[in-house]
Amino acid sequence: MGTTRLSAEGIVGRGLSPEIWQANNFIGGNNYDPSLNGFFFDDFVEGTAWAEENTAKYQCLLQSGTITQSPDVDLSEGEWGVAVFTSDGTDNNQVSIQTGGAAGNLVKIDDATDEAGVVAFECRIQLGTVTNDDLRMFVGLAEMNKSINNGIISDTDDTYADVDHIGFTIMSTDGASLYRHFHKASGTLDSEDTGDDVVINTWIKLGFVYDPNAIDAEKIKFYVDGAECTNAGATRVTATDLADDTNFPAGEELAPIAMIKCGSGSGADTMSIDWWAVGQGFTG
Repeated sequence: MGTTRLSAEGIVGRGLSPEIWQANNFIGGNNYDPSLNGFFFDDFVEGTAWAEENTAKYQCLLQSGTITQSPDVDLSEGEWGVAVFTSDGTDNNQVSIQTGGAAGNLVKIDDATDEAGVVAFECRIQLGTVTNDDLRMFVGLAEMNKSINNGIISDTDDTYADVDHIGFTIMSTDGASLYRHFHKASGTLDSEDTGDDVVINTWIKLGFVYDPNAIDAEKIKFYVDGAECTNAGATRVTATDLADDTNFPAGEELAPIAMIKCGSGSGADTMSIDWWAVGQGFTG
């Protein structure tokens, strides 16, 4: 279920992935100056239900859906919270959250090496369905105020809003295949099949790291269950994406976001989120 600790664990563990968090000094005791690494973690201990509103913490959209606490969270496994997104199955209805209450960002992906630090994201999720024309989902970072209808995932199959975002998605026409996405407003969506599939009712950890000080071919890395996506890694960036910021959201302020949207062939859909974490490096 949830996790009660912020220790980084291996692929089989419930906790944060070492390759994302320890390797970049967010946790693990290797950070010489904690003030240079901002860290946000939520285990979703939010009570029995969420309301559709903008709060200081989250912007929440519920289109004929709910976000509730999982009934399986009973502390028997040392767990804390699990938020369950449920949609009634109506075509194009969405359930989503984003930090900042529609008015605030959390991190900035910046390609100026003398001004920026590492940006990291990871979450642990489980999907209740992965069939074609059923459930679409997106988890990652996006510009603020996008937990709204068509904020990231549009009503048109396999199209996405022209906004700054980076993360993971499932296409309506490609079943369980997991894609990594990045996009800069007015640019071109860069999408790649990670080579990983989502298994129904099975937990999976999804994350990425942006390091402005790395060489271009390694500035952005995507991870599934703590291991870098080798398929996405082969074409994770191009010179254009990172040299002139045409398609990659460099220089943009972003906030964590998670959503599901129903497809035309769906019944009730669910996505459970065990936890998510976001890190921002600072240069001082």
